[in-house]
Amino acid sequence: MKKKRTFSTLAAVFAAAALPIVAASPASASSADCQVYLRNVGYNVGAQVQAACDHAAAWDMSGMNRHACYASLVNLGVKANDASTACYQLA
Repeated sequence: MKKKRTFSTLAAVFAAAALPIVAASPASASSADCQVYLRNVGYNVGAQVQAACDHAAAWDMSGMNRHACYASLVNLGVKANDASTACYQLA
């Protein structure tokens, strides 16, 4: 009886701890955050940069959108550190 009660208690604790992880919403960063960051660090933000930031902000499970954003920005001449921040942290 005591083992059953302990198991039930542990199951309830685990469920309560896991709920915020399961129910978490996607990050609220946006394409605009990416673009503003790049503008603030001195880059001209045109249609190609906007398209890269838009791509990163589109949700996908694989993370490939953010990688495509990063590759696009680096190909446009954005420094790797700036592209990483813009695509992986802000978009």
